Amino acid sequence: MFSNELNALVEDAKKEKTGAVITPFMVAARGGCSFVTKVRNMEKVGVAVGIVIDNDGTEDIDDIIMSDDGTGAGIRIPSMLISKKDGDKLLDYLKTATPEELAQISVAADFDMRRPDNRVEYDIWYSSSNDQALDFIQDFMKIDKRFGDQVLMTPRFVFWECEDCDAEF
Repeated sequence: MFSNELNALVEDAKKEKTGAVITPFMVAARGGCSFVTKVRNMEKVGVAVGIVIDNDGTEDIDDIIMSDDGTGAGIRIPSMLISKKDGDKLLDYLKTATPEELAQISVAADFDMRRPDNRVEYDIWYSSSNDQALDFIQDFMKIDKRFGDQVLMTPRFVFWECEDCDAEF
């Protein structure tokens, strides 16, 4: 979305000798491919920050995880998911702004990772259908105990709905 316009703005910004730090960003709609594929494609065209707009205004984006689908190794740009409401505002501005306004746009992204209790928190997602994950959690428990109060591990058990099941309960 807006890739031709973005590429032109990025090239124009690179030509300027203002001394300002230029960090190109890209806005993309959620859907069509995984978050990893979407962010990797953004990185390939030279952006430094990826912004993904949720395509469903009924979801709480705080409950959505932009997770790695297993192919995310090597991605070096940060990315974020914003709500449909906020995304619509941003897109409306980008569509109606003058070239002068677009040249002056500034986006602030805050990736605050601090925790009030100063410990590392992480989740481990697994399901009963993955024996390797269950073995990993059992083996990793020894290491996790050695971390003590410095970390908080939260196991997350994934459930899938069986749409093809005919069984009645």
